[in-house]
Amino acid sequence: MSELMRLLQNWQQAGWIGQLDMAFAKFVQQESDASDLVTLAAALLSHQVGRGHVCMDLEGLLKAPEQVLGLPPEHYRGAGAEPDEPVTPSLLLASVDLDTWLQQLSESNVVCQHNAPLVIAGRYLYLRRYWQHEHFIAEDLSRRMENSDSSVSPQLLPLLNQLFQPVKQKSTATQDMMSQVNWQKLACANTLRSQFSVITGGPGTGKTYTVVRLLALLHKLHGANGTNPPRILLAAPTGKAAARLKSSILQALGELKDPQKNPQLQNWHPIFAQINAESSTLHRMLGSQSRQRAGSFRYNKDNPLPADVLVIDEASMVDIEMMSAVLQALPVHARLILLGDKDQLASVEAGAVLGQLCAGAEAGGYDENTFNYLQSISDETELPASLAASGPVTSRLQHVIMLRVSRRFADQSGIGKLAFAVNAGDSSAVASIINVAGQAPYQDIQVLAAENAESASVKTLCQEGFASYLKLLKAGPGENASEQENDEWARKVLNEYAQFQLLTPVREGEWGVRRLNELVKGWLPRQGASNEQWYAGRPVMITANDYSLNLRNGDIGILLHRHSDDTKRVVFIDGDNKVRWVLPSRLTHVETAYAMTVHKSQGSEFTHTVMVMPDRDNPTLSKELLYTGITRAKERLSLVLPKPALLINTVTKPTQRLGGLRFGGE
Repeated sequence: MSELMRLLQNWQQAGWIGQLDMAFAKFVQQESDASDLVTLAAALLSHQVGRGHVCMDLEGLLKAPEQVLGLPPEHYRGAGAEPDEPVTPSLLLASVDLDTWLQQLSESNVVCQHNAPLVIAGRYLYLRRYWQHEHFIAEDLSRRMENSDSSVSPQLLPLLNQLFQPVKQKSTATQDMMSQVNWQKLACANTLRSQFSVITGGPGTGKTYTVVRLLALLHKLHGANGTNPPRILLAAPTGKAAARLKSSILQALGELKDPQKNPQLQNWHPIFAQINAESSTLHRMLGSQSRQRAGSFRYNKDNPLPADVLVIDEASMVDIEMMSAVLQALPVHARLILLGDKDQLASVEAGAVLGQLCAGAEAGGYDENTFNYLQSISDETELPASLAASGPVTSRLQHVIMLRVSRRFADQSGIGKLAFAVNAGDSSAVASIINVAGQAPYQDIQVLAAENAESASVKTLCQEGFASYLKLLKAGPGENASEQENDEWARKVLNEYAQFQLLTPVREGEWGVRRLNELVKGWLPRQGASNEQWYAGRPVMITANDYSLNLRNGDIGILLHRHSDDTKRVVFIDGDNKVRWVLPSRLTHVETAYAMTVHKSQGSEFTHTVMVMPDRDNPTLSKELLYTGITRAKERLSLVLPKPALLINTVTKPTQRLGGLRFGGE
């Protein structure tokens, strides 16, 4: 074994790199008789892809190896295989010259041969498949962007004015021009002029409010009075997000049809009736089958989707490989609309497609045609001049509208202000809010300093938070209950349980999901033996899609004891808002869900959210993770902080995912 392979093996044993990284390095070395520099590049690239990067910046790596690679891990305690700690990347790369490294890579068989596994693009090193995905996405979206029309149809503005009410001006001296703009109306209009568009915004900014009106307009404009409806597909990355999209659209449609709320829309009711709110996961939409090779779908470039419009919600969770698969399957004439919060956590797999598409969206960056088009739509309000591009124009920003006004949080909401401060990377503001949490005006935030997860304050918080659902659990109907009575009880229990949720960034350790779930299980009173796996009241999360049961990854259920037939069933609310009872024995991919990771909580909202921070730094911690966790809270946020400084420091740690997705003007 070479010295390099021995060093990489030490890194693997110390937990610095993964088994897959080591295996890829061995493959490159054995298949091509690669030099040490090429083998090292392969191992480090695999490591970076595992961290969500699409490529590796060799120049940046040589300048700051530890920072770029995250090696050694910040939580490392010297647990290497040998008495001495493994050599760090900075020591290993200290004498490496960029030009020499690039030359050895370019001359290697793993780069220069046709279909070689690695690709060099300038100073960036890619796995070939990611380089191909990135180029295809850029080419496809660029083509769709070119099919734009900046002229305003005479019939469009009256229709928009019917669907979108004027923005209500707030009686405050601090009102600025940005908040007076009807961004939802502009987002709808901008989407209609192009085959590709992005609508981004934080919680409560009205993404669903906008898209349901957009769907109505697409039906209205597609044919004479909507008699030739477009084929519209709705999808999301996860089953949980897909179900929420459907529910939100149905709720928004109900409000549109309400004659008291929208009397001006009576003549739109036939159009509203044509809107299909059915949504699916991206995998299911594309026709993924368990027996197929991973990444192989029924719908592809040779068998396109039967669609004229595709709307993808929670687009921040879509990785580069899935986006490529979607675009390959999307007909050339079809319209693609991405919805999502650009500031939320990126996808679990490699890539940050939505984040790259929305980079710079805060400033607008609109060229003259786009600015004038939006101004013609926003006839009641003058657009701020700052939205016009002040330098080189970027083509992708002409297709992005950022919704900027949140209606979820009141003006004095501590949760809203904390989310804004975290998103802005303002650690001083975050510290100030935390210091006065629980006091006016930030009474919707509570901060608990706990040394360990067994702290009495954490125990009390959980016992009080889960008390309401446990009370309903005990108040179930008796032996003579009807099916309807059982269903009503189950719905109440599930709804009450969803009011309170523990979130944590990590799965393992003192403050991880596993530990917290075990503690909460012991803190709460329950029926049955203490070692019983399926006990009344146990909340569970589905961890893998089960199409035979119509259950999706992320669905939450609770085990209930039905006295009417003396059986135990796990109850869920399905996508049609109906109660479903499932035998526990049929659930093979589940875990207890008193606590869940912040990643798993994306797309959900809770009346009272408890955000638990770990007691030491961790590679998963980032500004985006904090923002995502905080914005799950609707009315009350409790922060459990073993070390308050860790949260404040995390505010200045944005997720940086490397990728080369570029469009015109970049």
